[in-house]
Amino acid sequence: MPEVVSDIVDVYVFRRLNARVQFLLLQRRADVALGQTWQSFHTRIERNESTLVAARRAVVELSGLHVSAVFSADYVNQFYDDVRDLLVLAPVIAVNVSPQAPVRLGPELRDCAWLDRDEATARLPFTGQRWAVRHIDEIMSIGDRETELYRLRMPPVASVSPAPVRPIPEPAATEVPTGDDTSFNSSPVDAWENGVVDPVPDPDPAAPTDPARERTREEAGRPAESSDSDEQTDDNEEADSRTGIRSYVPISDE
Repeated sequence: MPEVVSDIVDVYVFRRLNARVQFLLLQRRADVALGQTWQSFHTRIERNESTLVAARRAVVELSGLHVSAVFSADYVNQFYDDVRDLLVLAPVIAVNVSPQAPVRLGPELRDCAWLDRDEATARLPFTGQRWAVRHIDEIMSIGDRETELYRLRMPPVASVSPAPVRPIPEPAATEVPTGDDTSFNSSPVDAWENGVVDPVPDPDPAAPTDPARERTREEAGRPAESSDSDEQTDDNEEADSRTGIRSYVPISDE
């Protein structure tokens, strides 16, 4: 027993030219299904896709036309799909486009034609398609006020690209030495040779020396004596020694 589904939409593209309604039919290539036959627009409704969005997508993909208005044909085409063993209920939608817009055919098509009602029904192979053309022609010809009753609200186009986001510059990262970096190792000499660390220059023997600094170095290298007499120094020498030590730190940058 076949199940009943509604996953296909039939779309009929029309234009008004010199107070007449003309339908756009598409001829399929010989190497595709229903080859060389003249058809209207048909498409499968994708998952999470509305009927009207699927109808607009079919028009854009098969002809490159922009949809200006969409109407209900007040008709549902029903047919048996023997491949899937399903009874299909396809809503019929009428789509209006600009009368002067150029048609860009999809890859499965070989030709197209704008046809009046009688010419269109003569080329369409199925009874349901011919009935839909006659019904749409009647709806679009009864008058603007009555025709507006069949107008449908088209959902907004969702294919607008978002505005580009300007990247925020990140602060420069500090390089961290790793085990593979040969410029950092256990030997400071190798690091100096690689240009990573500036070696401390040797002192210039001809450069003038600081008496207080030299006296401090001599006292630091003098061995300690246990004599009580040696521990007692002249008050002036002790003052000079303290002065020399205190003056060592501030003058190191001079």
